[in-house]
Amino acid sequence: MKKANTIHIMTETLHCEAIELNLVGLDGNAYSLMGAFQRAARKQGRTAAEIKAVLDDCMSGDYDHLLQTLVKHTC
Repeated sequence: MKKANTIHIMTETLHCEAIELNLVGLDGNAYSLMGAFQRAARKQGRTAAEIKAVLDDCMSGDYDHLLQTLVKHTC
């Protein structure tokens, strides 16, 4: 029995470079931090899907998870 080939097509390619954003000195409010990330990411040419993926990850846990996620995606 011959196995059918499956073709997987990605509709978007996500950037893996970090967003240039210094989190030190920013208001520590979660929404303020995510807003700063979103503004910086837009200015640096990231797509809405890329930004949403990071923000969704930020909101998937507690405040500590949010901070770890933003640190992972910024430089």
